[in-house]
Amino acid sequence: MLPHGSLHQVGNVSPFLLGAALMLTGFFLALWSRNTPLLVLGITAVATRALLLWQAPGDDIYRYIWEGKVLLNHLNPYLYAPDAGELVRLRDTLWEAVEHKEFSAIYPPLAEWFFAGLAAVSPTAFFFKLAFTSADLLTGWLLWRRYGGASSLLYLWNPLVIYSFAGGGHYDSLFVLALVLGWQAWDAGKCSRALIWIGGAVALKWMALPILGWAVWQMLRKQGVRAGVWAGLAGVAPLLLSWLAVAWWTGEWTWQLYPQKFTEYARSTELVPRLVGWFWEKSREHNQWFLPPLAVAWALVIFRTKKFVTAAEWAFFFAMILSPLVHAWYFTWLIPFAVASRNRGSILLSASAFVYFAVYHRLHVQPDLGWTFTPAEIALLWGPFIVGFLWTYYQPKGVEDRQGAGGDPLSKKI
Repeated sequence: MLPHGSLHQVGNVSPFLLGAALMLTGFFLALWSRNTPLLVLGITAVATRALLLWQAPGDDIYRYIWEGKVLLNHLNPYLYAPDAGELVRLRDTLWEAVEHKEFSAIYPPLAEWFFAGLAAVSPTAFFFKLAFTSADLLTGWLLWRRYGGASSLLYLWNPLVIYSFAGGGHYDSLFVLALVLGWQAWDAGKCSRALIWIGGAVALKWMALPILGWAVWQMLRKQGVRAGVWAGLAGVAPLLLSWLAVAWWTGEWTWQLYPQKFTEYARSTELVPRLVGWFWEKSREHNQWFLPPLAVAWALVIFRTKKFVTAAEWAFFFAMILSPLVHAWYFTWLIPFAVASRNRGSILLSASAFVYFAVYHRLHVQPDLGWTFTPAEIALLWGPFIVGFLWTYYQPKGVEDRQGAGGDPLSKKI
């Protein structure tokens, strides 16, 4: 896989996917045997990531570095797109590699501060990948410490995880780490600490909002209004403080923390929006049609689920199938929770998600086609995930019974 990470180039996708297939073979054999020596498990987890640090990264990493440099120069990345005239003096070879130059920053403010901090040390793709991979390995260590080597292998040896962070260089490893820290603090009864970590996850990626809503509701329901209010304040504090810090640092204020046109129209590997578009052409014109059903689904998660893992898995399940914008590395959000739940859908998705990269390659080789999926590709990508996920939760002995909560953390004081 290593020499073929630049999926824009013709001829790279086949050896890239062959490398992924070889990794997946070893991964599933190891899951089946469940007797991998711990030393081998640890060395392999580190070594594979170390190798892929040298692979050509995905395109997103150049925007991370660019926006970090913009913030370091006391300019607000939410107000200036990369092609803005105010940023001409910052343009360099890095700027040439940034995609969607007409759109301002889409990442939440804590993510922007991470980009700025890393860029201040070394504005290079390798250093950013090293930081993201370190966060990834820390997540793996936390899972190992909690669930043991045999179970944590599902994360540590997962080819999709290894590629997404060490190879592709996506910052989602920071988001996953914050969620895992919040989850473990919650299960340990340290609810205030958990809410701060979950709030940190929201300040890194908006998709943690339903999990924060679930945690606040649990506090409100079991400990009353006062506890719920304090929980809400703790949860929004990382987002609010990092947002205010951007305004103070740059001297420029904005309420809009995302490029409106991009979020309204951008599409990629979507499932339900694509299926709806086959029958209702107008739905392709705007993404707003899918926000109400996603909000209803998340409300059901918040008010009906009882345990952290269940809430997180269902929140991400609905986000994946209903969102118009889904990329392969988003699926890594589910993998840590599968270490606890053994969710068959998430495990199978570790393999089926690689269909995305074949389509991504075609997008760049034949850009006129856009994000075009054949019915077979949709079935291969999404079918195993959905069937496995629903099977996991609707077999006679469900996930919540198998997890063994170890007591209700809300019975302990904050």
